[in-house]
Amino acid sequence: MASSTTSPVNPGRNWPDAPFLALDLDAFERNVKHIADTIVVQGGKQWRPHTKALRSPEIAKRLIAAGASGVTCATTWEAQTMVDAGLRDVLIASQVVAPSALQKLAAMNRGARVMACIDSPAHIALLTAAAQAAGTVIPVVMEVDIGLQRAGTVPGAASVDLARSLHGNPHLRFCGVMAWEGQTTGIVDPVAKDVAVRASVALLIDTAQRCVQAGIPVEIVSCGGTGTYLFTSRIDGVTELQAGGGVFGDLRYRTQFLTPLEPALTLFATVLSRPSTRRIVTDAGWKYHGYHPMPSQPLRVPGKPRLSFSAEHLTLDSEVDVTGLAVGERVEFALGYADSTVFLHRELIAMRKGVIEDVLPLPARQ
Repeated sequence: MASSTTSPVNPGRNWPDAPFLALDLDAFERNVKHIADTIVVQGGKQWRPHTKALRSPEIAKRLIAAGASGVTCATTWEAQTMVDAGLRDVLIASQVVAPSALQKLAAMNRGARVMACIDSPAHIALLTAAAQAAGTVIPVVMEVDIGLQRAGTVPGAASVDLARSLHGNPHLRFCGVMAWEGQTTGIVDPVAKDVAVRASVALLIDTAQRCVQAGIPVEIVSCGGTGTYLFTSRIDGVTELQAGGGVFGDLRYRTQFLTPLEPALTLFATVLSRPSTRRIVTDAGWKYHGYHPMPSQPLRVPGKPRLSFSAEHLTLDSEVDVTGLAVGERVEFALGYADSTVFLHRELIAMRKGVIEDVLPLPARQ
C-alpha cells in the first residue's frame, strides 16, 4: 500500500473516492496460504471458512481454489448469495426457523448441499416440513454446546438422543456435529489456551463417537475459528475447521488472539479538515468503521491519536504535531475487526503494490 503520509490529493491510480476498503492481495494470499497449510496440509483436515466477515463470493472462490472444501455461513441469505455464485457445499452455522428462510434452504438443496444446524426437536419439525413441501432432502448437523453457552445441545447422551430422533428421517440427512469453542479465544498463554481448547473440543468429539456407537454415521465434526485454528488443527477427531475472517488479518486477530497473520484489509479515508497541527478530520465515520469490539487504528500517523467517531466524520487528535496529511490526502486505517466493518461497504478494491487489480462486489442484503 502507498504511504498515507505521501499520497497526493489525486493519486493518479484510478483509485475510487474514499472511504473505501482496500485488499492488499499479496498479504491476503500469504494469509490464505498460511491458514490452508496449517489446516489442510499440516492438520490433514477439511477447511470450511466462515464467510460472515468475507461476504464476497469471489473471495470465497479464491479460498476454495487455495484448498477450502466449502464455506460456512451465518444466515440463509449469506448461503443463498454463495449458492447463486456457484458454490455447492455450504454449512449454515445457525438455526434456520423463519418461514421464508426455511423455504429458501429447502429450495437451495435442489442443486447444492446446504446444511442446516439444529439443537432441538422443534428444529427437526420445521426442517422436515420445509423439505417435505419442497420435495427435497435437507442435510443437517447438530450443534453442541461445548462451553460457549449460546446455542447447542448438552454434550453426550442428550445429543445422541436428538441425533437418533432424526436418523432415518426421509426428509433430513444427519451429517454430523459442530460447535464453537469461542469461550477459549481470550486466553493469552498458549499452553493454557491449548489445554482449554482441547478440553472443550473433547466434548464434541466424544459426542460424535457416541453417535457412531449408537449406529448413527458421523461424517462431519466441525469447529475451530480464526481465534483457535492453531490449536484445533492439531486435534485428532476433528474433520473440518471454520476459520475464515483471519485471511483479512485485522487487529483483533493479530493482537488479541496473537495469530501469525498480516494486515491485508485496510480502509482509506480522505482528510477533510486540519483545524490544527494536531487534529485531522477525515470522512470515515462510524458508517464506514466497525468499532466493535476493537476500533480501527490509523497507520503512519505519529503519536497515539485519540479517535472520535461521528456518522460521517472521524477526528484524530494526536498528542504531537502531525506534518503532512493535508486536506485532500489519504489516511489508511488498520481494521479493528473485519466482521463488523466489511458489511458496511459494497465493494473491496483489490490491489497489488498499490495498483488496482480487481474490484470485488460485496452483495447488499435484499
